[in-house]
Amino acid sequence: MELKDGLTFYEKEDLKFWKFTLDLEKKAEEMLKLLLDVNYQPDDQALIDARELLIEIERWKAGCIDELTGHARKNSKQDVWDSFRKGMTASSPAAAISSITTRLNRFGVSLNEINQHPAKRASAVMRIFRPNDWGVVDWRTIAMVNALNSVEWEIDAAIVEAKDPSKDYKGLYKKVNINEQAACFYNEIYGAKKTEFLKRTADVEMAIFGLTLKGLAVP
Repeated sequence: MELKDGLTFYEKEDLKFWKFTLDLEKKAEEMLKLLLDVNYQPDDQALIDARELLIEIERWKAGCIDELTGHARKNSKQDVWDSFRKGMTASSPAAAISSITTRLNRFGVSLNEINQHPAKRASAVMRIFRPNDWGVVDWRTIAMVNALNSVEWEIDAAIVEAKDPSKDYKGLYKKVNINEQAACFYNEIYGAKKTEFLKRTADVEMAIFGLTLKGLAVP
């Protein structure tokens, strides 16, 4: 098995969700053009569209589980637009994701128990807007990356490793704190694994997530 097979697992796991992913990427690509235009001043509809896109990204990150959504709509449309624009024009990955985590409710603005900004949802925002450079960072992908590292990225061996109940990868990583620095760190790992087939950082991340469908119990 190769890493690229993980992307196939991801796509085929839920074709409706895969279409949702592609639709979100297209919407974000169009909005990104406006965000990057320094002369563009958004009208009310543009602000509404930005907030609606955040709501959709939240739903996507939650795997369309309604009980895990409803927080994005608590942000004002102006705050969402300003956060998106600052994030997409930032000069570094750390500054980009911090523009989300420090401005948007339930996307990291509230500090966690160790006084850090959680970045899992913010990484989803960056991934949808910047799939060439970003993937989502959550416990599943972190667990699988560590399983892969332990066997020098031998895919079949990593799946066996991640399934080993004595290693308890889910227990180790399910509640791990993911701040902005961790999100950037793991995105560097994703980016380093890009290939002719996995051309984007998001493709690598989805491939790694796809492997978790074979090697981890994903609720």
